[in-house]
Amino acid sequence: MKIRTRKTLTAVACVIVFLSLCVAYLGLGWQTVSENRCLAGLFNTELYFTAHRGLSAVAPENTVPAIEAAGKAGYYAAEFDIMPTKDGQWILNHDDTVDKMTDGEGEVSSFTYDELRTLTVDNGNGIENYPDLRLPTFENALELCNEYGMRAMVEVKGGTPEDMQSMLGVLQSFPAYETAIVIDFDKDRIVKVRELDKDIELWYLLNHITENDIAFAAENNMGLAFNFGNADNYKMLKSAREQGITLAAWTVDFPPAVDFLHLFGVKYITTNKILP
Repeated sequence: MKIRTRKTLTAVACVIVFLSLCVAYLGLGWQTVSENRCLAGLFNTELYFTAHRGLSAVAPENTVPAIEAAGKAGYYAAEFDIMPTKDGQWILNHDDTVDKMTDGEGEVSSFTYDELRTLTVDNGNGIENYPDLRLPTFENALELCNEYGMRAMVEVKGGTPEDMQSMLGVLQSFPAYETAIVIDFDKDRIVKVRELDKDIELWYLLNHITENDIAFAAENNMGLAFNFGNADNYKMLKSAREQGITLAAWTVDFPPAVDFLHLFGVKYITTNKILP
């Protein structure tokens, strides 16, 4: 009974702190898109902000303008999604198909690189400012990370474990490789990356953290990047921290949530629009 009561009080305390932070933000008149991103930032707290699919609040996701906008805004890292084409090239796209973001239809894996480059990106924030926009290549994204001094956060969205050799081949040909982070929901692919490269930083992506996931991350020298909106995850974070596992949260677009996460030792924040 005492243990249950203690857990209940902890949960209530967390809710009170979170609501207090919300009231503080509202009182100060801070906005979601603001250089004054969170209270922790006022005290030079260690926080690292990643632009989700580039700065996707101002330019179409996973495009050159979105990654450029992230670089100009001074983000710590730019996250982007890559998938292999029919002929083994790597191109930026989040979904399995091109339907959402382009004037084409069909699965990315059914197109050759040259065929994909004929499609026009016709969707996303600020699309009216970018006529004749194309899907960028993995190389395009890495060049921009080099140019702006951002870490490349590479989310692998497609392909097999065997394709990871070619993915790393592209990555290793750029200076951005030295600081790159490869992230993936797929265990088989991310384990293959670890087999091929013992030193590269890897984060296993999760909606829901379990003890098995923590053990998996510790065994394979990986961080855990979790869905910040899943309340069950917070009771697992202490165990992960005790094993020295890097913790990252996605996708955080409300500044008070950054302070709430910081209370749990989370320093890496992926966001669509909170400016660094």
